[in-house]
Amino acid sequence: MQLRQLEYFLAVWEAGSFSGAAARLYVTQPSLSQQIGALEKELGAVLLERGRQGVTLTPAGRVFLPRAQDVLRVVQDARDSVREVVEGRKGDVHVLTVRSVASGILPPSAARWHSTYPSTVLRLHDYSHRRDLEEAMRSGQGDIAVGPRPHLWEGPVHSLGYEEMVVIGSAEYPADTSASPAELAAADWVLYEQEQGMSEVVDRLAGHFGFTPRAVARTGQVSAALLFAVEGIGVTVAPENAVPLRWSRHARRIGTGYFRELVVFSRKQPSQLAERYRDMLTSVELPLTTERDLPDGAVRFQNVS
Repeated sequence: MQLRQLEYFLAVWEAGSFSGAAARLYVTQPSLSQQIGALEKELGAVLLERGRQGVTLTPAGRVFLPRAQDVLRVVQDARDSVREVVEGRKGDVHVLTVRSVASGILPPSAARWHSTYPSTVLRLHDYSHRRDLEEAMRSGQGDIAVGPRPHLWEGPVHSLGYEEMVVIGSAEYPADTSASPAELAAADWVLYEQEQGMSEVVDRLAGHFGFTPRAVARTGQVSAALLFAVEGIGVTVAPENAVPLRWSRHARRIGTGYFRELVVFSRKQPSQLAERYRDMLTSVELPLTTERDLPDGAVRFQNVS
């Protein structure tokens, strides 16, 4: 049984004649009759009866009509639903990211997205480490990803800017105060567990300045590390955008500045909605530093495999 046969059957009933249905469908009457005959043969019953007053439904036709209408209605609903997703009017967008970005970078864009596309759902999935984020994207768990630049990525990658890493401690400092490499080397540290992506940032930072952090505490959460640092257990490093405003005076620049690039990336053929969210991210103002505004001498953190 073919959808076309159901459509032809319904057209004949609505037009009241084979000739009228053929004209509406832009097919020849013999072709239309052949398709109806094939449908009746498959069902084992005559559905339509020709008469002087036109075509009427047989008892089998009266039973079959609402079922055929239901099938065609479901098919049309399916077509409409797919079209709405393709055109970007409805659907879900699965956005994968790392936790610090989820809380510090994406909320404004999520609010703007909802106001622009209220019939869609933005589904956010966050990961502790950027390697877990990349693995999830490669396995098809997301439509688009926002995070540090991925390693050897084959799909499109668009830079969003740079997030500054700052050092947090118990003391409060005036704005634009920097922590020297010697001070960092002498300090006690609240470090991150290896499954937390910030551990990679601290390792690269310590390697760049040539010291080994002296750990007094470890945690898997940025929020806990910040709290421990402010309470005076030791210093820690976190993205500036993840530091609550009430603790902003506890944050200091690292040397001349230590930055990590953030990008939005996807598979080779992202969905229409994913492309729209990417375009929104690359066009709105984010709490990030642009390439042009990086301080002179700033260090850019690069991922390793």
